[in-house]
Amino acid sequence: MERRSFLSSSFLLGAAGGAAAGVAGTVALAPKLLRPQPLPGKLSYAQQGEDIALWQILRSVLGFEQPTYMDVGAHHPVLNNNTYLLYERGCRGVLVEPNPALHGLLEQLRPRDVLVRGGIGVTAQTEADFYVIGGSQDAQLNTFSREQAETLVTRSKGQYRIERVMKLPLLGINELMRKHWNGPPSLLSLDTEGFDLPILRSLDFERLRPDVVCVESVEIGGRRLLAEIMQLMAQKGYEARGGSFINTIFVDRRHLA
Repeated sequence: MERRSFLSSSFLLGAAGGAAAGVAGTVALAPKLLRPQPLPGKLSYAQQGEDIALWQILRSVLGFEQPTYMDVGAHHPVLNNNTYLLYERGCRGVLVEPNPALHGLLEQLRPRDVLVRGGIGVTAQTEADFYVIGGSQDAQLNTFSREQAETLVTRSKGQYRIERVMKLPLLGINELMRKHWNGPPSLLSLDTEGFDLPILRSLDFERLRPDVVCVESVEIGGRRLLAEIMQLMAQKGYEARGGSFINTIFVDRRHLA
């Protein structure tokens, strides 16, 4: 009984001592665990971090000191924008945006860029109906595609509606590239809510090959990957090398050989 009593008291004392030491150790370590040294972060302005991947590909992989860009469907100059990170780091490009409500903001916040007030056409047509979608907080769902607009309204079950239709000018993507660079930009970013595939089909890839293309590759209002875009870019000699759930980044295979 005395031995058992001694062992029990020794165990309790040891446990108490260990607990005290443990508490002291936790207190000593707490500042290091709770307040780690700041780590270098990477700021993104794009919807899902695409701009960080684009910068790394253009600058670190392909070695462009000052890559150029054409941002078709630029929308807001900063928020959810694929090219603002490049602009912030000294690059310049062309912003194509049809929505008149955004032109003043684009001019104010992106003064070094060239603003094209209109959309990209894929035929000889010089203007088209632009569908303004009501119920969207940031107007990112506006589109030149009637089919896309009607599909979005139907799938939303009343959340979205076609608020109004405007006649807006259209320009050819090949003519714009020749006018501003006499060739292709380093980066083509496309976000036109359902019109990306026709625009890509109209691009003269033989003479005007962007080094990198970032395009919305998932159906609007759904999750299906648009296989037609993936197939077209593969046929044109591009390889998917990054992106997000929404966008795919393609790199010209000539750079990957």
